[in-house]
Formats: sequence, structure tokens, C-alpha cells
Amino acid sequence: MFDTTTFAENKAIVHVNGKIIGNTVTQFRDEIEQQLQDGNNNLIIDLTDVPLLDSTALGVIIITFQVLQKSGGKLVLLNPQKAVSSVLEVTRLTSILEVYESEEAARNAFS
Repeated sequence: MFDTTTFAENKAIVHVNGKIIGNTVTQFRDEIEQQLQDGNNNLIIDLTDVPLLDSTALGVIIITFQVLQKSGGKLVLLNPQKAVSSVLEVTRLTSILEVYESEEAARNAFS
């Protein structure tokens, strides 16, 4: 479900595969918390293979954004599918979260 790649000091990509709903949200939150504990304060959440997420998953993303912002880090989203992108737009999260269509662009967000 989750595969995390560290690509530079304190920078990682959390690749998510599948829906982030129900019990999966707990696993998602645990993976994010592990990355923060490992010192990765610049995170990319790769949503390429996520067809759906629920409001609790959105809450995890928002809380992670706030935690990283307070600590001088950054959170960006990578390539959300159409349904996920629509949710981000309807909830107006695209006004506070940076969303990129390519991994290269997402990585460059930390430069």
C-alpha cells in the first residue's frame, strides 16, 4: 500500500497505492508519522495510484501540512487522479497545498 523513497537529506516521497479510506487511513497516518520521526520534514505524497480518499485522509494531509509548515518543512502532492483532484478543488485545499503533475516538478518544489 505504501512505499517511501528518500531522495535527498530530509526529503521523501510517500507512494500510495489504492484507496485511502476506512482502516487504510490509519496505516496512511502511521506511514506519515514514521517519516516525520525519521526526520523527513519535506514530503511528497504521490497520489498517482489513489482513486479515492475520504475526509479522514484529507484531515491527515492537512495536519501533516500544518506540522511541516510550523517546523520549517513542506508538503506537496503529486499527480492526484481526477476524483481526488476534484475533492481537493471542492474543499479548496488547492489554494493552500502545492499540487504537481510530475515527480520532477514536485522535487523541484524544495529547491
